[in-house]
Amino acid sequence: MNGTTSQLLSLITHGNYFLTTGQISPDYYPNNVTFKFCNKVDFLHLFTQADGTTAERVIAADPDDWFNLLRQEGCRQLKAYYHPSEGNANGTPDHQLAGFVGGGGTWLIESIYDSYSDFWAARWEVNKQNAPEQKIWSVSYGRTVSQAETINFLPDPVQVRKGLKDILTDIHAFALGHQLINWADIFQRSLNILDGSDPANNWFGSQINENGYEQSALQLMYAAMSAHVFGGMGSWNDLGFETPEDNEAYEKLSFYLYDYINRALISGVNSYKA
Repeated sequence: MNGTTSQLLSLITHGNYFLTTGQISPDYYPNNVTFKFCNKVDFLHLFTQADGTTAERVIAADPDDWFNLLRQEGCRQLKAYYHPSEGNANGTPDHQLAGFVGGGGTWLIESIYDSYSDFWAARWEVNKQNAPEQKIWSVSYGRTVSQAETINFLPDPVQVRKGLKDILTDIHAFALGHQLINWADIFQRSLNILDGSDPANNWFGSQINENGYEQSALQLMYAAMSAHVFGGMGSWNDLGFETPEDNEAYEKLSFYLYDYINRALISGVNSYKA
């Protein structure tokens, strides 16, 4: 699972619980697994200066401060928003770039108020290459859009569940047919999580605050997390086949799997019930 997306989902679920109850785990930041390699996670206000240049200032030093700020401002709920890339270099599809920071499409956090929404984008930078415990990343979430029309995107969970199940079934069969047993096992595991026959990996559950989510929504999120096989060297993206037909089928299945993983993550995380 992409670490940048994992952290965004974690912030949304823990933030929603705080906005609803005023409570948050005392060891959430910096101990949650999604912050493992981060030496800083802060939140910025972006503004235009008199000379027309863009500037920024820190308005929350860490996630706990941000949750409190949102509550003071009257934020009602946090949602995820995703948009596929409109055009990558050489026409590379998003699933092939999903293992790279900033690749694989655009994820935003939508903070919803009574009559408008703000949108937050993450910036990940390596600022301490040799930091102890590999805490090399500095992460900032900037409020890039303020007081915009609310989107509150919620893909139909029934349709998304069916689509995810169908593509997992097809890609599992493809992996088995090409003797890719380890990959087939991953896809089968995701199917088992989706239908409730297997529990989620504890690593996924440690990221998410499950309060306020029905079991069906958690199954969608955890099945999608488990099926996220897209990365760099050694990942599902690193495969190749002897015939053009097999390569074409592999790319088509990979495209649709990535698409439904994102739909499932959004549908799951955005189904929070206060």
